[in-house]
Amino acid sequence: MRRPRRLALAALVAVACLAPDAAAAAPPTKVVKGPYVTNFSDTTADIRFELDAPGPAIVEIGRLGSATPPRKFADATVTANHLVHVTGLEASKSYSYGVTLGAQLIARGDVTAAPATNNGSSISFILYGDNRSDPAAHEAIVRAVDATPSQFLLNTGDIVEDGASASDWQSFFSIEAKLLRERPFLLCIGNHELYDDESGANFARYFGFPDATGVMKPYGSLRFGSTRFFFLNGMHDWDSGEERTWFERELTRADTESGLVWRVVVVHESPWSSGPHGPNKRLVSAHIPELLAAHKVDLLFGGHDHIYERGDTGGVKYMISGGGGAPLYRVTQPTAMSKKAEAAYHFIEVTMSQVDVKTVAHRLDGSILEKCGFLRGQPWNCDPVTGALALAPSASGAGSSAPAPASSVPAPTSSSRCSVATPGLAPRGGLAALGLAVASGLARLRRRRRG
Repeated sequence: MRRPRRLALAALVAVACLAPDAAAAAPPTKVVKGPYVTNFSDTTADIRFELDAPGPAIVEIGRLGSATPPRKFADATVTANHLVHVTGLEASKSYSYGVTLGAQLIARGDVTAAPATNNGSSISFILYGDNRSDPAAHEAIVRAVDATPSQFLLNTGDIVEDGASASDWQSFFSIEAKLLRERPFLLCIGNHELYDDESGANFARYFGFPDATGVMKPYGSLRFGSTRFFFLNGMHDWDSGEERTWFERELTRADTESGLVWRVVVVHESPWSSGPHGPNKRLVSAHIPELLAAHKVDLLFGGHDHIYERGDTGGVKYMISGGGGAPLYRVTQPTAMSKKAEAAYHFIEVTMSQVDVKTVAHRLDGSILEKCGFLRGQPWNCDPVTGALALAPSASGAGSSAPAPASSVPAPTSSSRCSVATPGLAPRGGLAALGLAVASGLARLRRRRRG
């Protein structure tokens, strides 16, 4: 039911096309999305931003605290969306960069290069996802993440409601602006990034992974210290095809990669989940879980179900982080592999050393949902010896391990976007929680009025 908005947009485009000379005469004056860092390493970084009109741009970057003049990287392409590939960085060093038009600085940001691949240092990042459709809840998550230090941000997808909606993308970038200026952002594509945009053109423009020829793909791989991350598009047939061939090649290469300790897969729809979506049937039928185990993948991060979950398949450990702002789901189908699941807005601190992984899941109300971790090749260290499933109620039941009562999450309603239940907000205590719930309700009302 978005036809009126699309017709209005088409009308605006038609009017704009009547006066091409006037549009071309307006040079860019500001950055409307970003700047932000996506693909990066111990020596390089991709700095991305969108201008308010097509035009060339320059990125100046220099070491923080250094007297050495900043270096300039020019992108002479006359376009609104820019990707400037910066080289010559030093591992683990911090830099400040600026976007300039002519002699005018119009935006700035910071980036710290990844650790050298052989120095053995720990890495830290924030895991979250499914931010779409509720700006109030998304903003609350961002404020909490902003107060929690990390080297970078890792998102499990569905950051927008409608992948073809310019306003949805702008809303995401506006809410995340401060975070994106200060920490690199790594993302796997979600099904909502493909909604009304089946080719994923907007995802490619803003977050795509460039292949060897510079073509943007919805999947890619990145090395950070002693960890290699594989970002997958889980929303297509995995029995064969380009991405499967690429993934098998990358896993094989990682088998003998020098200094590599951890292998981590990030895919929006996980092959294991206790929420209403359940397992990703495409990955399961294509035997991707067996492929992960064969190549000694240590950990898989997913989203899609709007819950927190931690599990262990006996070969690969997994975590679901889908509590970044979208309406929460019930934990409907817990399996023997699931060790803990809860419907809660949350984000997860992850620290990876040479020998272990530590995780701290934070609820939005400030309480700790769970602390856990594991030594390489060992079980999670926070579970009872029996490994029994620990289900907790929603955020109102902080720290409890009792099964969640059916009333702790509102009854599900139909969703045309996901074809699953999309219940409303789980109850939380306090005035701040009440304010968030009211704001969230108003946001949903506005969306219904909008069609």
